[in-house]
Amino acid sequence: MITVGSMRYDTTAALFEGAATFPGHDIEMRTGPVVPDVFARMLRDREFEVAELGLGFLLRVLEEEPGAFVAIPAFPNRVFRHSCVYVHAGSGIETPADLVGRTIGEFGMYSQDSGVWAKGILADEYGFDPRRNRWVLGGLDIPMAPFDFVPQRRPEGVEIAVETERALGDLLATGEIDALFSANVPASYGGPGVRRLFEDYVPVEQDWYRRTGLFPMMHAVVVRADALAAHPNLARAAYQGFLDAKNAAREHYLGAGRRLYQVHTMLPWASRLAEDDIALMGEDWWPYGITANRAALETFLRYQHEQGLSAHRFTIDEVFAPDLMDT
Repeated sequence: MITVGSMRYDTTAALFEGAATFPGHDIEMRTGPVVPDVFARMLRDREFEVAELGLGFLLRVLEEEPGAFVAIPAFPNRVFRHSCVYVHAGSGIETPADLVGRTIGEFGMYSQDSGVWAKGILADEYGFDPRRNRWVLGGLDIPMAPFDFVPQRRPEGVEIAVETERALGDLLATGEIDALFSANVPASYGGPGVRRLFEDYVPVEQDWYRRTGLFPMMHAVVVRADALAAHPNLARAAYQGFLDAKNAAREHYLGAGRRLYQVHTMLPWASRLAEDDIALMGEDWWPYGITANRAALETFLRYQHEQGLSAHRFTIDEVFAPDLMDT
């Protein structure tokens, strides 16, 4: 029995339901209340043979424990990230250039996956330099210490503090920090003190996609090295299982969902959204495999190194299973 840790998304639902599996293996799907719970159970407890894991989390561990995990190019969690930058309404921050010299909060650790993407995109597009800011790490809506299950990186030249008494969302609402980089929407958003840097973020992200062709992946799937040694075909089987699950969701949107105006969701005009996404991104808008994702992966690896989070610039073949480089 292969234990698999993942959140339940539409991209993974078929694995939880038994409609998809790892060819040649029996699997037990496990999940948790929030994504960091799954990550912690994999990194700290080694609970799963196969698990969803943030790319940045993976790279930090590989620097400490080379070869501990092998990634497979399945990406169950992807989000465009211009939308993840929040600012205090009275801060005077109107454009990315106004972030210079400001105090910015970040959830859980410095440059978790969404933060790596956001900082990298802002650097490429607007000349943003994280070393010119002060960073405060903490909990988003409740106070918490930084993650203790992954190596914390403090890049040279970056001023980083820790806040454990108050939530970052509250600090942003009162103007005690100027901005916040967050994978999730803070509870204080929508109140009088908090707005997004790119409030109308969809056209900004769509324009960036048209120009770059990049769809940021937050998480990949990893296999424990000892499990791969015991089951040499496990990486290929896990890739096929996650791919089949993703394709089942894709066919749902393209098949019955398309014919029935996406009636399976409560969201009004979901049918139009699906059609617009297909027009912009093609019918396989959420690709797996190395070939279709090479540019996005290389961009993330570049960002990780440029932001001082890895001592050397990882290459794709250092991270992903060798027998999946042809995918």
